[in-house]
Amino acid sequence: MKLSSRIALVPFVALYEYLYGYAYLGKSVEREKKVIEKLFSVVFLDQNILMKALELDVALSKEGYKVPQADVAIAATAISLGLPLLTRDLRHYPRFQKHGLKLLTEL
Repeated sequence: MKLSSRIALVPFVALYEYLYGYAYLGKSVEREKKVIEKLFSVVFLDQNILMKALELDVALSKEGYKVPQADVAIAATAISLGLPLLTRDLRHYPRFQKHGLKLLTEL
C-alpha cells in the first residue's frame, strides 16, 4: 500500500506527544503545531474511538499486557477509522494486530 496516494491523518494523541517534546525542550510549539496541521488532518477522539480504546485496553490487560494509554488511543483511532497505522514504534503496536490494527513500518 502506497501512503503517497492517500491522505495522511494524525491522531490527536500523537500530535500531543510530538508537541510535548517541543514544549519540554522550550521550543516553539505553535509553529510546529501549524506545520503539522498543514501537512496532516488531525483526528480528535470521539465516542467510537473511546469505546474501541476501552475494549482494546481491557483485552490487552486481560492478556497480561499493560500498554500506555496513548498507544491504546492511537491504535483505537486507526482501527476505528479502518486505516493502517504507520509507525516505527514496535514495542506495543504489534499486539493490536490481532484486534484489527493494520500496521505499516515503512512508506
